[in-house]
Amino acid sequence: MLTLSQMLAKDVIFQMLPSREIESLAEQAILRKIQRGEFVCHQGEEWPYAAFISRGELRWAILSLSGREQVLFRVRHGESFWAHTLFDKQPMPGFLTATMPTQIYLWSQAVLTPILNRNPSVLWALLGRQTSTMRKAREVIYGLAFSPVAGRLARLLLDQSGGQENEPVQREMTLGEIAATVASSQEVVCRVLYQFHSDELIELNRANFKIIDRVALENLTEKL
Repeated sequence: MLTLSQMLAKDVIFQMLPSREIESLAEQAILRKIQRGEFVCHQGEEWPYAAFISRGELRWAILSLSGREQVLFRVRHGESFWAHTLFDKQPMPGFLTATMPTQIYLWSQAVLTPILNRNPSVLWALLGRQTSTMRKAREVIYGLAFSPVAGRLARLLLDQSGGQENEPVQREMTLGEIAATVASSQEVVCRVLYQFHSDELIELNRANFKIIDRVALENLTEKL
């Protein structure tokens, strides 16, 4: 089993640090264990931390004025998340929640600032990461504005299947989480899923789903 220092050394941001700085961060890390659905930070909260996910997964989402959630991306095992508040001292524009039992390590601004000041290469790596993240978020929002729910749902199913066809895939997301991901309501998502089932594009039950007609689903995503 890898130590925290070894895991940090594989992260695209932390790996820019000298080994002595990585060891120092490992010693100062705050361990937090989070249950599925639990918040790491809330939208509108000032949260000046960086987090490293050593087990599990977090989702980054925004909440509209109408109360609808929109998932923009997920932070997975072995990846880090650097809060907006760290850099502009403003409230978080979205929220982080766990999609499964998750373990993270946290560092406060007081710990991070001296290390970042001593290692400007890390700031460049962070700038590249944040720019890439912003571009991906724009693609999500742009796609939501101009694509039908069926196409977005087809893409999600294809992504979750990991390339498998005619093989059961465990359903890890609730109907509410799926609706938040594709920016729709649970009722609409339910209708589209069962339409896919009726059209023999997928097989669906409470525990898992199976891709039956990958080509048809891919054709739906091409309309995005």
